[in-house]
Amino acid sequence: MPELQCLFTGANPAAFEKLSAYAAKLPWLNVLGKPINAREAMHYLQEFEVDIVFCDATTVIDPEIENFMINKSGKILVVVVTTSEELITCDFKCDIFSFLETPVSFERFFNVINQANAYLQLFEKSNESLPANYVFIKSEYKFYKVKFTDILFCESMKDYTQVYVVNKIKPITTLQNLKTFASKLPKDDFVRIHRSYLVSLEKIDAVSKNEITIGQKTIPVGESYRSSLYRLIQQSS
Repeated sequence: MPELQCLFTGANPAAFEKLSAYAAKLPWLNVLGKPINAREAMHYLQEFEVDIVFCDATTVIDPEIENFMINKSGKILVVVVTTSEELITCDFKCDIFSFLETPVSFERFFNVINQANAYLQLFEKSNESLPANYVFIKSEYKFYKVKFTDILFCESMKDYTQVYVVNKIKPITTLQNLKTFASKLPKDDFVRIHRSYLVSLEKIDAVSKNEITIGQKTIPVGESYRSSLYRLIQQSS
């Protein structure tokens, strides 16, 4: 098993002493540090390659930590060590891999580590050089394998993207903005037609001045994107 780099951080260091003892039993788990506040935690996160962060609820909702974790979604896994009462009151905006309710048993800790290792290996493989016909989309703790030819269009929802796929009623939602997700798609096959929409050229059924049609969906064409869209249409006319 590859060595995993982890960080224990929280306002009460004593709460993580048991986890430190558990970690010492696993030779392939390296504890980088035990910062006691968000500022110290950010130092470790910025200076070291961290795989897993074990933290309390207060730390993970710190604005700076939260934004950092949102941007690192999938690359760094967050495990929240907390009580059931805290879970009810906290509003987590970043992606949480797992929760460990105190008191934490070694068995539960070991299971989370194994799950994290499997997840990170899959994430690493999905970001290697991919064949030219599909992409892995991370959504709700899963990776969905989607062929480029099955993507109808993508819709930006501020900080995340909804990917509409052939034969699926609901879109696949990924915590990547549209620009980031678009960079993974073939540039010649997809075109941005609006600040909020990216469409498959192959799936376009009709084009008018202000909108395009894909199946039953009508999508607006932004004025600043209109010329590039019509240039592509003329090349195929």
